Amino acid sequence: MWFIRRILKVSWKTNDEVLDMANTGRSLYSTIRRRQMKFTGHIYRARGIEHLAMTGKINGKKSRGRQRTTYVDSLNDDDSFLS
Repeated sequence: MWFIRRILKVSWKTNDEVLDMANTGRSLYSTIRRRQMKFTGHIYRARGIEHLAMTGKINGKKSRGRQRTTYVDSLNDDDSFLS
């Protein structure tokens, strides 16, 4: 944020105010999410051990209690932040 503040010649503002003044948004989060989704598609097409680990479909007895959150579930939960 310091470089945007420097360009706009603003000293003390919140990050959101500085982004509004620059007519821009946070792009790092969307870049990370896009790369995660590309990686997920790559793993799904490979159908290897990584696919089994990612989807959580490993044979065996189910453990007691609440189910663990899988990587795919965490991707679905974070989709609301993209818009």
